Amino acid sequence: MRYCAETRPFPSVDEMNAQLIARWNSLIAPDDEVLLVGDAFCSRRMPKEEKVGILRMLHGRKTLIRGNHDEDIEVFHQAGFAGVHDHLIVDNDILVIHRACIPEHTWERSVARLLRPRLVIHGHTHALGPERGRHLNVAVDRWDLHPVPWTVVEERLGAAADEAGAWDDEGPSVGPL
Repeated sequence: MRYCAETRPFPSVDEMNAQLIARWNSLIAPDDEVLLVGDAFCSRRMPKEEKVGILRMLHGRKTLIRGNHDEDIEVFHQAGFAGVHDHLIVDNDILVIHRACIPEHTWERSVARLLRPRLVIHGHTHALGPERGRHLNVAVDRWDLHPVPWTVVEERLGAAADEAGAWDDEGPSVGPL
């Protein structure tokens, strides 16, 4: 709430969490496949049991793409997540990763340079943007605190087709993944 005051104007963390859960469940059915693109929790002080309880309230068959605040992956396993990954490749050419593949994020950019995705789906930057170079920011702060439906990804794929990726310039690349 402190870092996203404009998009999260709630009087308490409990009210914010209740709204996030309600908005998630308003769009996600229990059998939907969901990719959570990191930073499920920002608080290290929140007890593990509370985190597991919140995650279990969220509809869908969930997979986590680890973010910089997702240190304790056991929380996600206990909450029934199907998997926890540093990145995923969807439909052979969509990279799902926590941070954008821009020059200042060297590891992510190296992954994109190796894979050459048509689109990078990421979070991390919260409400900041706009999208650039074949990226789609799915952080809930960009989407009125709702998850982003796959139809938006499909629309962005069409718009990004003629854009260059931020990884298209020269520079070091990682080895095989």
